[in-house]
Amino acid sequence: MRTLIRITLARDPRLEVVGEAASAKEAIDLARSIEPGLIVLDHAIEGDMTGLEAAPLLKEVAPNSKILLFTAFDLAAEARAEPAIDAYLRKDELNLLVPTVERLLDLAPITT
Repeated sequence: MRTLIRITLARDPRLEVVGEAASAKEAIDLARSIEPGLIVLDHAIEGDMTGLEAAPLLKEVAPNSKILLFTAFDLAAEARAEPAIDAYLRKDELNLLVPTVERLLDLAPITT
């Protein structure tokens, strides 16, 4: 799934994928060192922490980053209740990934 996300976002010349992490611990360490503009976070991230649990820790180390919870789980209500999560998207809505990223980063849509 990380590969699919990277390929989808890399197609947009306005976006640059600056890192990937397999676990919450790796993501927190990476976010601390690079403070990305956007973190695409899977709820079922590897390790002993879920995406919902990792989100506040990520926001703590990268407070200016937007966090998109991108998951196969129906967690809309939980995502809305977690202040660290800026947006929620189900993986079966991959076609909405770029528009959601545009909204989060306040980018104008690319017109063809």
